[in-house]
Amino acid sequence: MIKPRNATELAIVCATGLIALALVTIPFQSLHFNSTKPILWLAIAGVLSLGVGVGGRYLIVRNQTKAELTSGQQYRQLADEYRRLADLAVTAQEHTDLKLGDVGVQLDYLREKIESLQKILEDVE
Repeated sequence: MIKPRNATELAIVCATGLIALALVTIPFQSLHFNSTKPILWLAIAGVLSLGVGVGGRYLIVRNQTKAELTSGQQYRQLADEYRRLADLAVTAQEHTDLKLGDVGVQLDYLREKIESLQKILEDVE
C-alpha cells in the first residue's frame, strides 16, 4: 500500500486509482460501440502517464537521498569515523613496528649469548 506523505502525492494516488477504475469499467459500458480504439488509446495514455509519474518520483527520491547523504550529518559522521579508524590503523602499525624492532634487538642479544656459550663450551671440551 502506498502511504502518501503530502496532499500532492495523495492526489496522484487518487487520480491513478480513478484511471484504473475507468480502464476496468469502460469496456463494459462500451460493448454496444463497434470501435475499441478510444479505449486502447486511453489505456496507453494511462500507462504512459503512470510510468512518467513513477519514473519522476524515483528520480526525485534518488536525488534527495544522494543530496542528504553527501551534505548531511550522517555523511560527516561516517567521514569522522573513517578518519578515526584510519588513525587507529596507523597507530597500530607504528606500535607493531616498534615491537618488531624490540624483538629483533632481543634476538640479536640472544644470538650473541648463544655464540658466547658455544665458545665457552668449545673451550671446555
